[in-house]
Amino acid sequence: PAPDLATVTRALAAFQRSLISVGSAYDRAKRGGEPEAMSPAARRGEALFFDHRLECYHCHGGLHFTDNRQTARSRFSESAYHNTGLYNLDGTGAYPAFGKGLAEITGRPEDLGRFRTPSLRNVAVTAPYMHDGSVATLSEAIAHYAAGGRTIAQGPHAGVGAASPRKSGLLRGFTLSDAEKADLIAFLESLTDEGFLVDPAFADPWPEDHPASVDRRPVAITQPRKFRP
Repeated sequence: PAPDLATVTRALAAFQRSLISVGSAYDRAKRGGEPEAMSPAARRGEALFFDHRLECYHCHGGLHFTDNRQTARSRFSESAYHNTGLYNLDGTGAYPAFGKGLAEITGRPEDLGRFRTPSLRNVAVTAPYMHDGSVATLSEAIAHYAAGGRTIAQGPHAGVGAASPRKSGLLRGFTLSDAEKADLIAFLESLTDEGFLVDPAFADPWPEDHPASVDRRPVAITQPRKFRP
């Protein structure tokens, strides 16, 4: 039988629930009894990450390094959304038409440019960054937050993100030395779970040399039936 939307949704949810990444150097150092799993540079970077000067942990805190929460008893997650000053097209905080953030759902002007906080687990291997992939490296991402927002000097998206009136108040900017920046990147790299990345359970089930990969035509998905109570 053809898969319906409800079946696909349940299958995707079941797969996503299996994506548990807790084997990074950071995890081994903090909860695995291997304090030396983190390098001295990563430990210095951790201290910076959780320092009030940078404010990273306010949005990227907790076990999953995000301020989105879901408890065992809650049906839905508690999602936090923030405007990080990535764009400021007209001086009033405008964002490009292709991605206006939470405002596209709520229709509220105050939600313009607000996006959900992603987890930082495995962040070193998930470039590019930001909702639209417009920041290429971790170094560039740190520079964005250090400036309190991004400045685009010319072109259709020109603007000073740090001056956006819609930007989160947590983005005040900060100064880092080159050594501190390297330490912060070392900490972010310590969140990479190498075992998770090579786990065959999460690999592409249809590698390029598999016969089934030759024809990947989209499968029609029917709407679920509506059952009467």
